[in-house]
Amino acid sequence: MYFSSLEKKECSGCTACLHVCPKQCISMKQDNEGFLYPVIDESSCIKCGLCEKTCPFNTTTYKNNEPVVYAAYLKNISQRMKSTSGGVFYAIAKWIIEQNGIVYGAAFDDKFKLKHIGVDSINDLWKLRGSKYLQSDLGNVFSEIKQFLVQGRWVYFVGVGCQVAGLHAFLRKEYENLITSDLVCHGTPSQLMFDWHLDYLRKKEKGEIISYSFRDLESWGVCEIYKYISQAHKQGIRRLHGYSLSPYLYSFMNAFNYRYSCYNCKFAKLPRQGDITLADYWGVRCFFQDLEMDKGVSLVLLNNSKACDIWNRIEDALEYRISRIENAILNNKNLIQPTPMPKIRPSVYEMIKQRGYKSVADNEFRTPHYFRERLKTTIANTVIGKLLISCKRDISR
Repeated sequence: MYFSSLEKKECSGCTACLHVCPKQCISMKQDNEGFLYPVIDESSCIKCGLCEKTCPFNTTTYKNNEPVVYAAYLKNISQRMKSTSGGVFYAIAKWIIEQNGIVYGAAFDDKFKLKHIGVDSINDLWKLRGSKYLQSDLGNVFSEIKQFLVQGRWVYFVGVGCQVAGLHAFLRKEYENLITSDLVCHGTPSQLMFDWHLDYLRKKEKGEIISYSFRDLESWGVCEIYKYISQAHKQGIRRLHGYSLSPYLYSFMNAFNYRYSCYNCKFAKLPRQGDITLADYWGVRCFFQDLEMDKGVSLVLLNNSKACDIWNRIEDALEYRISRIENAILNNKNLIQPTPMPKIRPSVYEMIKQRGYKSVADNEFRTPHYFRERLKTTIANTVIGKLLISCKRDISR
């Protein structure tokens, strides 16, 4: 129990305790690694114990069924290309908004701070789309969601497993007008780690970063794309062909910098926390060679009857094949188990504070094959390289 032990591996930062506190004496405070943890104002606390009774890490429930599994993607190619997987989230979110509902997900603000927000316009769904590899700030979202649910509005909440579990723990009852999707998650670095990376890019480009995405479908095989404007007011764009060329993504993929609870995750297992589980369907080619794979394929788990009902309402917008959970797990191990903690993790944030992000980026956050990967990127950016990539895309269809 986190409040008794203060063991960081026992708190995911889901904010359920904050929102359930009857005296509002809990606040979320940033630790020295940039992760948010709950802190109790002892002068106002009445020792009711509701915070620990509510904590999903402390009292985890697994109430969903054996899932129905699909490989799926949007039939609408232009909308699918705006996603980083198959675009199933968009189909669900669009239906919710058409019912006068509201959709909650993670979005960057104008300072690249990742926060959960709600949108009720289809034109605003772009803010919530795309992969974001850091922990979002939930703010006051749970209380907002409860207000909308009580009013009878549809709400669709999308987050990682601990966030979905936190929302359900806070609500303490089922709402028929609530749909949740949990995202299959490796683990999450902090906002501070991402801020360090952005500062590193600013210094590298001698200017300001004006847009950033971790991956997209427009640039085949590209894992970090950002636009910048230099001090000389010249605009440019960088596309890194492979995560190993980005110190942030290399450290993320190797689990160097996650929250401690991620390595102790109670939600990386079946049954899942959300009504619907969403992920990339890695390895889908082995099972469904007739699908168009180069524009992304979603793995979808329908975990209960509510999810199946929503699926029936949106399935006409999707191309899909029924799959098996054993096949989905083969290349998505975080469906059933957390990521192991590497030896470097306890020292990595302090290492950056002592030596600077650039030093760590150029050493510990760099693949041993870095220069070979850079050469591949140089070739990929030539005319011949672009032709080879185009051929690869054609073959994969």
